[in-house]
Amino acid sequence: MPQMPMTIRDVLDLAVERSPDKTYMIFEDHTISYRDLRTRIDRAANGFRDMGIGRGDRVALLLPNAPVFLECWLGLNSLGASIVPVNIAFRAREARYVVDHSESRLLIADARYIDVARQAAAECPWLDLGVLPLVPNEFERRSYEELVSGASSAPPAVMLKEDDEASVLYTSGTTGNPKGCVEEHSYYVLAARVYVRALGLGADDRVLTPLPLFHMNPQILSVMGTLLVGGSLVLVDRFHPTTWWDVVRRTRPTVFHYLGVMPSMLMGLPERSDDRDQPSRVGVGAGIPPDLHEAFERRFNCQMLEVFGMTEVGLNFCCSPDTERRVGTRCFCGVFPEYEARVFDHLDREVAAGVPGELVLRGSDPARRRLGFMREYLKNPEATAAAWRNGWFHTGDQVWADSEGRFYFADRLKDVVRRSGENISSSEVEAVLRAHPAVLNAAVIPVPDAIREEEAKAYVILRAGHTPESDPPESLLGWCDERLAYFKVPRYLEYRDDFPRTPTEKVQKQVLKSERPNLTAKCYDRLAARGEVAPPAPSP
Repeated sequence: MPQMPMTIRDVLDLAVERSPDKTYMIFEDHTISYRDLRTRIDRAANGFRDMGIGRGDRVALLLPNAPVFLECWLGLNSLGASIVPVNIAFRAREARYVVDHSESRLLIADARYIDVARQAAAECPWLDLGVLPLVPNEFERRSYEELVSGASSAPPAVMLKEDDEASVLYTSGTTGNPKGCVEEHSYYVLAARVYVRALGLGADDRVLTPLPLFHMNPQILSVMGTLLVGGSLVLVDRFHPTTWWDVVRRTRPTVFHYLGVMPSMLMGLPERSDDRDQPSRVGVGAGIPPDLHEAFERRFNCQMLEVFGMTEVGLNFCCSPDTERRVGTRCFCGVFPEYEARVFDHLDREVAAGVPGELVLRGSDPARRRLGFMREYLKNPEATAAAWRNGWFHTGDQVWADSEGRFYFADRLKDVVRRSGENISSSEVEAVLRAHPAVLNAAVIPVPDAIREEEAKAYVILRAGHTPESDPPESLLGWCDERLAYFKVPRYLEYRDDFPRTPTEKVQKQVLKSERPNLTAKCYDRLAARGEVAPPAPSP
């Protein structure tokens, strides 16, 4: 029996040894074999080493979905260095925080984001190697392509361990700036193992993902899962609803990944006689609207499996294709054997079946309770300790469990907005609004949306001397647009004279959420003002 791979590089090398000439990746009109992929990875690793990158260094990636992302990621990991993916929708302010907070030495940027990269780099003292564009330009002295083309293709001789740092993945929290989750090689390998086991993946499977590679989902599942079993990966730049099924029929994936916004959009397309004629047996994701779940499966002849995972904890639950599912109930079934799960009340006491509470997790091995979890929040020991209080990781998600051990999502306890698969920190958006010279205070809450799951609504109190006429909604939201990624900018805005508050002066957001049945009425709607109102939700 071959030794079980424990590092990301182990997984790659075993996959190449099994089937060097097999197609690993399909991207646009190109195919890449396992052998060619590793050659590019080794050239990248040696090129980075020639620049001075080594064990323990961090490199930020401002890259779209493309093979070069994997080259940089796996090349850096092969050296014992780690990646810091940056959301390609970030403005310079947001990118600067991630690059500076992570102490990245180098920022690799696609030409489409080079201006953001330069602005971010201008105020990052740790960035001693500067910005590395993918292709040559008139501003930077060197480029990634030049680096790789001149580098050796010999595998780097670096001894790696499962607890070596592989990445710092930033995730929106509840306290303003995102938190950096330090992930080890074991985090990636364990997630891939449970994923392929749950889905029964093998070498003949082909997995399609439109999800952005700067997020954990496609990294730990689509990429690592296919490498682990010697399967193939279909990578698309992003989700295009009108051409989705054409891509699926052309590339023939057996599995595809989704977020809740995707099924809604696909169900909104006109019905076709060949809707059921597609090769994928399973869709894997989270957040499919319960009232569309069964209808989607019936229309497109595909099981839609709900999973649960987080950047901090990897993948913990998945309704397997061959188990009894609870379609339309937001059930993600039982926890994987590698983990233990409980439902706690606010005093960390376990609650009875059927009673909602906070989902808490830990590893099932008593000697390694944090195996497969993040190592820590970077430079934030207080937040790390709070999340792991009493020996359990507190997810901030409200769930309930039935008597047979199935878990059902109920709500979020965190102060975040979940829009089209992105977590938006309410406090970050509030801080940007408060920085506007006309704004005294702001509060941001999620409101339901039939297509995107949730949209952000901002409540604003203006300073004395300012009025909605002098500082209209489009002005305040334009201010946000210059400082926040597009998906964080609130869709709705409502002016207030005051907020409901607790005796300690904390804004009572639960009161705001329940003030009236329709929170999107009688307020400014940014999309409606632009004439871009989304179509009504599809019927089941």
